[in-house]
Amino acid sequence: MLSKSQYTKYKGCPKHLWLYRNKKEVLTPPDEATQKKLDRGYDIGLLAQKQFPGGVAVRDGWKNPAAAVAQTRELMARGVPAIYEAAFLYNDILVLVDILEKTPTGWNIVEVKSSGKNIKPIYFDDISIQNYVVCKSGVLVEHCYLMHINTDYFQDTDQTDWKKFFLLTLMDPELTPNEEIEQDIENIKALLAGPEPEARLDKSDCAGCEAYAYCWRNVPKDSVFEVFRSQAARDYMALGILRVQDVPPDSCNTAKLNHWVEVYRTQQPYIDRTAVAQWLNRLEYPLYYFDFETCQPVVPLWRYSRPYQQIPFQFSLHVQRKPNGPFEHYEYLFEGKKDPRYGCVQAMFKYIGEKGTLIAHHAAFEKGRIGEMAHDLPLPQEQKDALLRMCGRFMDTETPFKQDYLHPHMHGSSSIKKVLPSLVPEMTYEGMPVANGGDAMNAFDVLYFGHLSVPEQAQLRKDLLAYCKQDTWAMVKLVDALRDSVQ
Repeated sequence: MLSKSQYTKYKGCPKHLWLYRNKKEVLTPPDEATQKKLDRGYDIGLLAQKQFPGGVAVRDGWKNPAAAVAQTRELMARGVPAIYEAAFLYNDILVLVDILEKTPTGWNIVEVKSSGKNIKPIYFDDISIQNYVVCKSGVLVEHCYLMHINTDYFQDTDQTDWKKFFLLTLMDPELTPNEEIEQDIENIKALLAGPEPEARLDKSDCAGCEAYAYCWRNVPKDSVFEVFRSQAARDYMALGILRVQDVPPDSCNTAKLNHWVEVYRTQQPYIDRTAVAQWLNRLEYPLYYFDFETCQPVVPLWRYSRPYQQIPFQFSLHVQRKPNGPFEHYEYLFEGKKDPRYGCVQAMFKYIGEKGTLIAHHAAFEKGRIGEMAHDLPLPQEQKDALLRMCGRFMDTETPFKQDYLHPHMHGSSSIKKVLPSLVPEMTYEGMPVANGGDAMNAFDVLYFGHLSVPEQAQLRKDLLAYCKQDTWAMVKLVDALRDSVQ
């Protein structure tokens, strides 16, 4: 039996489906981030059902398809206004429709996704196979909709307006024709009966896949995928070139790529000392090394915010007021249930003066959050203006490491988690209870929604503060390393 999720696996990557059906033991269970995404989808599905009152749920459709199909038919005969997880089986293909909505003359298919406004191509495949099976089951389908989240919705009251929170996008014009679906089904049968297919490796498409570890097991750590875009990397691999250092010198179409090849070949850094010195010369004291940690509620928790908006709940700040001067450290971490942005703004005004350079790694993130607080929050105009002035004072420690300072241990990345151990190997995040931004988000959720004992809360807060402090001190050490490189 084929399910709609298996059909979409095939449309995304035929090998993924083959492994799922024929070699499932090589697939890895979802990690914490993936499981959290799955849980979020389930919760959004329940919220979506509430927008179709009077509906009835069909249970255990995949465990007992025949019973679920029979229950769906019985509910349709009764004319219930909506059926949740309606089950249909045709030609050994089982689909469970998130919401089947009754209309005066037929039914609408509503597929619910917890994603934002952007509609992924795979969503059309998902709804197309549902429409195919439901129609072939003799049901008059009037329209097919995607119900997803309006990330432009700005909640300016204490209560969420669900009619504005959800988007209902008509998908009819983009549905796959039945002839193509039937050809896909034949192709799937041949695929599953045949030998294991080759994987089409792609850094973006493969990221997060349960088959990633298996499909990439023979790809070396210094592979061409570390530096080149996926299509170019596949082209090199087709020529037998797996590692960056094996790419012919000066054969790339950009100076940056040629520099990376040389770095891998010699295992020596490439440093454009003139460019690095120019970056350093733009720093104006006092220096404010700054880093936010954010939460990202799907359903807004506070007024003046949007679904999935990154809301700062913590920052760390290292300040150096003159060259070779001592460092001062300041920090902010939310408490209670109130909107943490207000406390964050006031702490920023307390610790950050009107002059000097603010420094962040991938500074667009910090600038974006500050700009949002200036535009979204009902602050006095002078405070809004002051926040926007802060945005104009940022410099980004990531900038030199994009093309002016390349190190073989950075593995083609300018991320601070790759740059720091390359230049400052004594600093590490390994073993820290909170060791990355995802951990920090989870810690926020635990503190905000959880039921920790007082000692457990105190320890988790210490762990959050230690992590964020490490991020800003890491930037201090990176700037020191940049200075050393031009001495």
